[in-house]
Amino acid sequence: MHTSRFSPSLLRSSVVALLLLAFITACNNNDNPAPTAASQTELLVANNWQVNAVTTTDGQPINVNRLNLATAVLYNLRMQFRNDNTVRALDPNQSNVVVNQGTWKLASDNQSMDVVVTGFNGNFPIVQLDRNQLILRQQAPVDGKNTPINLEFKPVP
Repeated sequence: MHTSRFSPSLLRSSVVALLLLAFITACNNNDNPAPTAASQTELLVANNWQVNAVTTTDGQPINVNRLNLATAVLYNLRMQFRNDNTVRALDPNQSNVVVNQGTWKLASDNQSMDVVVTGFNGNFPIVQLDRNQLILRQQAPVDGKNTPINLEFKPVP
């Protein structure tokens, strides 16, 4: 007859303890720390950004023909946020000539940015900012009616 080294209750207690430890570790793991001005700035200035989609606030694509000219033209420009808090709009079809420029700065909570550029002024909440995407919230005409939209930017060379 073979006797087990572990009693069923000890095994059950060990499994429960391991699951509890895994849960506590997962809850304490902070993969998304609060953004800082330095971290947000570093991500913004690391690349030029170009609009690759305009969507509703729940992520549904909005066809470009439903947008006003000021919003639609953003598809054709590359935005360059610089460390000196200037922003430039570059036209990639004209050897990246600067076609518009102004200033930007992060709001005190680092959750939005103030932009002052002709045709693109305001405080824009930052929905997402990481190495692969910048999403800004904006009010813009869609089918002639002012609507909250997301401007989804991708990094470009």
